[in-house]
Amino acid sequence: MKPKKIYIFILVAISFFSSCTSKKTDSSKSSTDYITPILLEVNTSIPFKWPSNLEVEKITYLKPSASTAISSVDKILLSPDRDLFYVFDRLQSKIFVFDELGISKNVFDRQGEGPEEYLEIYDVQIDFEKKILEVLSYQNLKKYNLNTFEFIGTEDLRNIPKDKNFSNFIRISNVLYLWTDLPPHQLVGKEELGNYHLLRIEDGIVNFYIEQKYGVINSLLFYPASSINEYNLPPLLGSTDIIRVTQDSVYTKFKFDFGNKGIPLIDLMNYWENRHEILGSEYYKPPQNIRETKDYLFFQFAAGRLYHNVLFDKKTESVISIGQIKDKIDPVIILSDSIYLYGYMPSAILVDYIENGGELSESPFFKDLDPTSLEKDENPIIVKFRLPYPKNQK
Repeated sequence: MKPKKIYIFILVAISFFSSCTSKKTDSSKSSTDYITPILLEVNTSIPFKWPSNLEVEKITYLKPSASTAISSVDKILLSPDRDLFYVFDRLQSKIFVFDELGISKNVFDRQGEGPEEYLEIYDVQIDFEKKILEVLSYQNLKKYNLNTFEFIGTEDLRNIPKDKNFSNFIRISNVLYLWTDLPPHQLVGKEELGNYHLLRIEDGIVNFYIEQKYGVINSLLFYPASSINEYNLPPLLGSTDIIRVTQDSVYTKFKFDFGNKGIPLIDLMNYWENRHEILGSEYYKPPQNIRETKDYLFFQFAAGRLYHNVLFDKKTESVISIGQIKDKIDPVIILSDSIYLYGYMPSAILVDYIENGGELSESPFFKDLDPTSLEKDENPIIVKFRLPYPKNQK
């Protein structure tokens, strides 16, 4: 992901904290600093529409049971062969494992106060090659064997310099990235808190990226990009630039422009005190839920209580569709890889839709789903689909 110009690679040695050497890294320049931003214009009379050539490859109903009742779908990780779903439920601090048929295979639940347990899970990542499941808890990372869930060890984060309220992480080979929202009103001084959201740690050396501006509204970060071991970060408040994170660099990848629809500077400067009013306003908020394939970029941005969807053609650098979704049973896009997008919809919503006279046959996503197979529960139905790129545009 590459945000505007907010990342110039200037390494400044600061001090030594325990075994870690810390260096501040300002904005990193690249040729993409000169990309012309794409203006996002919304015509409220035109709803968002998926391309007519959308192809649904598979629908998987994650079947409920007494031990696999999912309360929230915060993240889904997919095995390299695309045959296992790892569903992170933050409300329960559990990870549910289902096969490609939707059959429950296992539940990861090590919540507790012991040395091999966690109080709660903030984020989760899986190294499928090394068979390691890693969870971020309060100021530590805990590793478990992916197959047996046997405890491997704990990585203490308390000696990392500056703010330690980490909410998200990603590990790319031997490089660890940690994210902090820099929550305001902490009982520490500004010098101890620091001014950077993103930390990069390699061989004990800490580099800092993404300087604090007006705040963040992110609930999920490190969205997988279309290339392996690359990730997208959503913009900070006051920006519409999507940032790319790789093993070696942090830079602006995509640039967009809200015109005069973004949050005014005076409101940004007083965001924390007025955040509820600002978030409820009609101003456009920074892009979120960023999903990327080799040809397309999908994301959403809020305007008041509504969300606008954006489908962007990476090759022609043009917006294919933008607007609100009118179809009540369009799935929430929760995952992507280089080819496929994955959406989910709780079964209960589809049951309600049918009971109120709706027809699944009218949905491009669920037209082939057997309504009698549904139960009124919150377990999700996963839709795997692709958008073939028009041959005459390749």
